[in-house]
Amino acid sequence: MPTKQTFLLLLALVWLVPANARGADEIPTETEMIATLTSADAPPADKAITCKQLAVFGSADCIPSVAALLSDPELNSWARITLEAIEDPAAEAALIEAATTLEGLPLVGVINSLGVKRAEAAVDLLSENLGSDDDLVAQASAMSLGKVGGPEATAALDEGLKESRMNIRSAAAEGLIRCAEQVPSDQAIELYDLVLDTELPLPRKVEATRGAILARGKAGIDLLVESLKSDNQRIRYIALTTARELSGDGVPEGLLAARSDVPSSQAALFLVALGDRGDASMLPAMLETIEQPVQSDTDVDIKTAAIGVVQRIGDPSCLDALIAAATDDNDVIAAAGRTALQNVGDDEMNTVIIERAREAEGDALETWLQVIGARRIDAIELLVDAAERDDTGIQTAALTALGDVATLDELPILSKRAFSNSEDQDSGVHATALKAVRAACVRMADKAACVDQLEAAMKDADPASQIEILEILAAMGGPEALLAIEKSALGNSYALQNAATRLLGGWMTVDAANVLEKVAAKRDHPYRIRAARGYLRLLRQFPMPPARRDSMAETAMSLSTRDEEKRLLLDAAGRYPSLKMLELTVQIGENSSLQNEAQAVGMAIARDLEPSDRVTDLLNDLDIQEVKVEIVRARYGAPGEEVDVTERLQKQVGNLPIIRLANPNYNSNFGGDPAPGKPKRLTIEYRIDGKKGSSVFEENAPVVLEIP
Repeated sequence: MPTKQTFLLLLALVWLVPANARGADEIPTETEMIATLTSADAPPADKAITCKQLAVFGSADCIPSVAALLSDPELNSWARITLEAIEDPAAEAALIEAATTLEGLPLVGVINSLGVKRAEAAVDLLSENLGSDDDLVAQASAMSLGKVGGPEATAALDEGLKESRMNIRSAAAEGLIRCAEQVPSDQAIELYDLVLDTELPLPRKVEATRGAILARGKAGIDLLVESLKSDNQRIRYIALTTARELSGDGVPEGLLAARSDVPSSQAALFLVALGDRGDASMLPAMLETIEQPVQSDTDVDIKTAAIGVVQRIGDPSCLDALIAAATDDNDVIAAAGRTALQNVGDDEMNTVIIERAREAEGDALETWLQVIGARRIDAIELLVDAAERDDTGIQTAALTALGDVATLDELPILSKRAFSNSEDQDSGVHATALKAVRAACVRMADKAACVDQLEAAMKDADPASQIEILEILAAMGGPEALLAIEKSALGNSYALQNAATRLLGGWMTVDAANVLEKVAAKRDHPYRIRAARGYLRLLRQFPMPPARRDSMAETAMSLSTRDEEKRLLLDAAGRYPSLKMLELTVQIGENSSLQNEAQAVGMAIARDLEPSDRVTDLLNDLDIQEVKVEIVRARYGAPGEEVDVTERLQKQVGNLPIIRLANPNYNSNFGGDPAPGKPKRLTIEYRIDGKKGSSVFEENAPVVLEIP
């Protein structure tokens, strides 16, 4: 909570910044400010700003003038800000005097200010108002009494707990809780218990429970455990919270001793709370819990919670217990054990883990290898030796770990296993080696050197391995990998052409456009169409400067020899309207099979462009003429599941046979999907220049009406 000094500093900054902008010499003197407050002609806004200034620069001299504004509902809060900020007994006295004459919200505000100032002289006044018939006044009095504190305020709030009105009783309880926070623990306990023994809303019970436990220190553990047995979730939650906060001599030992009394439903959560305390003294007890056999799901939860605690506070002494957990037959416990091994301790722990791995065999060694990889421990020699073992599980674990820690120097070891054509190699080990090479290559900082190694390996690899290398290059990304894939895409191997163009089609950066253009431009390339569609994908889906998109669109036009690709180009033109896109749309419209679609896209583009003679000429080239269009009836959906969309479509029709929908997605445009999972059509009956016509459109197709 900010101090009063901080508040004043912030308030000064709020005022001084604009003042400096105008000139510091314009700040009025206190006498001038007082004159503004007392002037009958000064507007309320000026008086409010003056109060803000006085909160920074005012003295006792301004208090009478400021206090006179407390009765004004419009200026009450501004005046109180000033009086709260001025540290002079007269300010407190002015607030007390005003409280004897005000009522309603102005009185509530003054009472709140007395609480802010912790006005001990106002306790009698606040006590009297605690019994007010105005609930807001009574509640504000209770809160301010709590802020003031002291025996007299406490006694008044004690009486407030006997109020018949529950909201006043609750406010009095909150005030008592505030009082308890200001007194020694023995007195605080009495106040918290008083609240707990009173019928009150749940929030007060929760607050008092927390306070009562914390005030007791170690002696509060019994109440904490009792609260964990509560039927109310919020009481149980606050008990778990206090288990994290409780302090004092003997508290860690007391909490550990209380475990047997905690209900089984809360036992695991209780251990989690203990782990959050970070007390290293709890480690032996947690290890003992981990070693206990499990007989139920609750036991599993408790054991995994203890493993989580060890993960936070563990040292090398916990490794035996964690390795046992990580190799447990129970999958939940094993997963928790592996996670703990991956995260427990620091670099010192890594040294111990390497030593344990060197001494281990079988399942334990396999687990240690997994831990080494997960922790990114530099244990290359150990991993390389393990990768040569006859045990498939150990080989797999070692190769996986190498993928996580290998450098360029070790990459050939992984490549040899991944791209070997040996029939003796286990298929699972081979798949793991491939994943390891991929993980290592994606992680490498020197991408160029990594690509060089992969290309070298590719020369001696069999066709299947060559394709696997291409897959890894694609996962790496970057200009070096792209160049390597380009060689295969433009090479002589049909299989590599297939793989390379497939990967280029899914490339996630626009720099693949140049390679795709080269492939698509080769008329005899077996995957020319695939490359052209990959090029169009980049054009349609990826962000780029408008000039580059227009240039790519012009290139795409030259690469698109079929209607299918030209439709994709029309889609790009509609998404990114420009004069160049309109020109290309006109060219596509010269094909009679695409004329209607080109007209629809051309109109959509034109509506987004600045009007010009060039735009008009291009629209004329599309042979679009104005007509009178009337929608008679429109239905959308699947057979037997259609909805009437006549009214919606009527609102979107213009003076052209092309209807530009508010949303090109039919479902969105027409208020939802009338037939989920089924092919849908839009059927429109209409009149154009008085002549009847009808058209049917597949879902999301451009709406271009046939001229009757």
